[in-house]
Amino acid sequence: MLKRLCTLPAIVLPLALTLVLASPAAASPLWNGDTSGGTGVFGTLDCDAPAHTGVVFDDEHGHGDVWKFDKPSGSPRCEARNIRVGGSAYQFRNDSTYYLGWSSAVSTTTGAFVTFQWKSYPNGSQNYPVLMEVKNGDVRLFHVAPGGTWNLIWSAPVTAWLYNDFALGIHTSDTATGGWIELYFNGTRQTFSNGSTRYTGRTWDGGNEPKWGAYDSDDPASAEINYVDGLKAGTSYADVAP
Repeated sequence: MLKRLCTLPAIVLPLALTLVLASPAAASPLWNGDTSGGTGVFGTLDCDAPAHTGVVFDDEHGHGDVWKFDKPSGSPRCEARNIRVGGSAYQFRNDSTYYLGWSSAVSTTTGAFVTFQWKSYPNGSQNYPVLMEVKNGDVRLFHVAPGGTWNLIWSAPVTAWLYNDFALGIHTSDTATGGWIELYFNGTRQTFSNGSTRYTGRTWDGGNEPKWGAYDSDDPASAEINYVDGLKAGTSYADVAP
């Protein structure tokens, strides 16, 4: 006995096709800072000799090619400044939401040195509204208010040469109550010193750009290396999640 084939009415097929074509595309990052793009993925480098930035294969610590920011003794900094999108330095904007994601492993956790800055250009009342440093066994996140008041809003223990994943959300605002900060550490959303998963504050000062690397050690004679991998920028956590 032949079975009757089930056919869709002619009007249904175009509708089904329309729905498929209208389905939203998967989230994609605004920027991918993979090492395969060379240093041209960054806006510029603040890494004067003998400090240097390059790509190394870090199989020893469970990663492949990573960015190496090498700040030797006596050198003030080795940092990458800003990102390039479509071949041009990206212009971050006020009253906007951005997420920055990366993995980091540092050579030492003693002393104190900066590994990330949300840096203001030109310097205004907030030289760096958001800043991350490693100090005495901890990674610490600060909101730096106008006038230079450093507010420690979060910290966690870290181990030398052990990678940790960071995803930092920043909503930009030049008002005291309009901006906010979020942080995901190793995939988990963090609670700040104010008891909330968002810290409210001014996060925009004329123009801001991200910087990664090793900078401004408490001891000028110290040396630090920061291995950075998985760099991404987007407008949602999904864009940069590890």
